[in-house]
Amino acid sequence: MAIAALFCAVTIWTDLAYRKVPNAVLAATLVAVCLMLLFGHIPEPGLASRVFGFAIGLLVMLPVYALGRMGAGDVKFFAIAGLFTGPMGLVTVWVVGSLLALAHALLVRMQAGTVWAVWRDHFASLLHRGVGMSVPSAARHTAEERGIPYAAYLAIGLLVWMILGR
Repeated sequence: MAIAALFCAVTIWTDLAYRKVPNAVLAATLVAVCLMLLFGHIPEPGLASRVFGFAIGLLVMLPVYALGRMGAGDVKFFAIAGLFTGPMGLVTVWVVGSLLALAHALLVRMQAGTVWAVWRDHFASLLHRGVGMSVPSAARHTAEERGIPYAAYLAIGLLVWMILGR
């Protein structure tokens, strides 16, 4: 599944760096998978299961997108992940991706919290007094405003599914 691994690598890079999943990447992956299916070069799951996985991936995430809690790239990534895994594999992709996203969210919240701010300011003061290095103060809500790179974490989930042997 070199196509899936490349798809995951590009998605991880672009989502972590830019919080985007380019439509060109999604479309190229979709075309590549369809061509592979057309010529019969993709092993299990079968075609019906893959199409069902695509539909489930799309339909499960659309309401979250409609509520404004997720980006369109995340929805499209999950749908294409369903094309690779079928509906049962989406469970692994979703669980791994969601746990990683939860850890990310908790770290961002912790960083924005007052306990973290006190320790950060204390450490900056020690650096300034000890070695004369001044540390610029961090923007408090920048990480929260950027959002979570959910498609990147879903991509890691897809890689885990592939490594575990489906």
